[in-house]
Amino acid sequence: MSLAALLSGIATYCAITQSTTLTDKTHTVLPFIYLDLTLLLLLAVIIAKRLVELWLERRRGLMGAKLHVHIVALFSLVAVTPAICVVVFSALFFNVGEKTWFGQPVRDALDEGRVVAEAYLKEHKKTIKIDAHALVGKLRPQMAFFIENPQALSQALNEETDQGELGEILVFNGNSQVIARSYLTFSLELEKILYTDFEKVRAGEIVVKESDDRVRALIRLDPLTDTYLFVGKLIDPDVLQHISRTQGAIQDYVRLVAQHSGIQITFIAFFSLVALLLLLAAIWVGLTFANVLVRPISRLITAAEAVSQGNLSIKIEEEPLGNELDNLTQSFNRMTYRLQQQNQALILSQRKAAWADVARKIAHEIKNPLTPIQLSAERLKRRYLKEITSDPETFQACVDTIVRQVSHIGNLVNEFSSFARMPEPKIESVDIVELCQQALFLQRQPWPSLEFTYHTPGTPVIFDCDAQQLSQVLTNLLQNAINAVTESGKDETGKVSLKVEVQDDHLLITVEDNGPGFPKNGRDRLLEPYYTTRTKGTGLGLAIVSKIVSDHNGHMQLNDSELGGASIELAFPFQNRDK
Repeated sequence: MSLAALLSGIATYCAITQSTTLTDKTHTVLPFIYLDLTLLLLLAVIIAKRLVELWLERRRGLMGAKLHVHIVALFSLVAVTPAICVVVFSALFFNVGEKTWFGQPVRDALDEGRVVAEAYLKEHKKTIKIDAHALVGKLRPQMAFFIENPQALSQALNEETDQGELGEILVFNGNSQVIARSYLTFSLELEKILYTDFEKVRAGEIVVKESDDRVRALIRLDPLTDTYLFVGKLIDPDVLQHISRTQGAIQDYVRLVAQHSGIQITFIAFFSLVALLLLLAAIWVGLTFANVLVRPISRLITAAEAVSQGNLSIKIEEEPLGNELDNLTQSFNRMTYRLQQQNQALILSQRKAAWADVARKIAHEIKNPLTPIQLSAERLKRRYLKEITSDPETFQACVDTIVRQVSHIGNLVNEFSSFARMPEPKIESVDIVELCQQALFLQRQPWPSLEFTYHTPGTPVIFDCDAQQLSQVLTNLLQNAINAVTESGKDETGKVSLKVEVQDDHLLITVEDNGPGFPKNGRDRLLEPYYTTRTKGTGLGLAIVSKIVSDHNGHMQLNDSELGGASIELAFPFQNRDK
């Protein structure tokens, strides 16, 4: 619909520019204006329907509705203000111009031009009358002779043509029979005069007519012989054309004087139509642009509201627009992701603190009686084993079981104590490449059948950290990877990879394997203390690693490896000292 309105407006413009006169423009442009109004009314109905829908959305409080309205209003105001100014100034200009065009000076100039042209023609008519009367005075006394001698009359007419300014001379009788003529004088124009004004000539009047490039006169020559004289005289054709144009201009001027009010209304209506077209086009463009702009903003508002209510897992669908809104959407998604990670790290820290307090109490309550139990069992074995004669093997097995389980409980208590008494890191500058290489070397020696790979930047990477704690982290991760590979039966095809890389302002350490990988469900709980999916695990290894990484302001991510197993990525804030 908007395209049809635009094409109609272009057609209207062409009609205005191609018409020659104002009168022609009025009659030609009006149908196009009516068509423009019809199309614009239909477009206005469509836009009004959309605006009503937008108003209802605003009443319902939908996100982005107010912004939508503001954008449409701004577009409309920016577009229609210049159009209104053009309409006002055009109307004023047309009004002033109309007063100039239809003023008294223009009327006087046209009248004076008409008077001058008519005076020129009147002078020629007067002159040809004088010449005709003079020629009648010469020929009338000899007409009886000339009637008998037409050749003599023709000779006399030729002599008059040669001597005077008359270009045509013809003598005929009352029966319209030509008696004599000068040279090649034709009688076509004579027949027209005879047909309309011959009775006046019979009555004694002289009839003068102008046509083409000359004036002609018809006069009675001799009543006795019933003869008549027809003479013609050349005049300047430019003067005749000027007279014709002047008369046409005067006629157009008279019509315009009568129609100037309608013309003024037509032009004002046209400019108003253009302003309305611009307004509707601006509203339509505003609606379209607002749809594109407000849609991602509405999603951002909705997502921000969800975040304010505690939903940090929300993610905005990215719709490429090729502008800064794409960056805003990406930044929002990164923000919510980091907030979610930080929130989880707060939760994990609280759980770790609670578990550390529990571990401290368990270690204190359990560790004290373990040593007496173990010593008592060993003493029973040494003193009474020889005295027991009935089933001594069972006695020894039971005592060994007590000692072994007490030892196992002691190891658990030691791990509890280590987790509870995790010291604050002692920061020093360390070459992380060399530290990783040493940790990998210690794990590679007992497992020659496994394939170990190591990727480094190739140059030293100096990182501020607690070397002992970070070494413990690497040892735990590598040992977990080795356990995952070997427990899955891949002793001969097992792969363990360690990678160190620097990306922008982060140091990344990645340990991967081709074992069974992490479970899909409950993966994040692997970082909680005492939660494990291994039958022989204590659930403290990854928890200790996570706490050390957190103490170094780092972040730990559990992923799936391209090798087919598990991947653990450690990310630490890093500033490259070589820059």
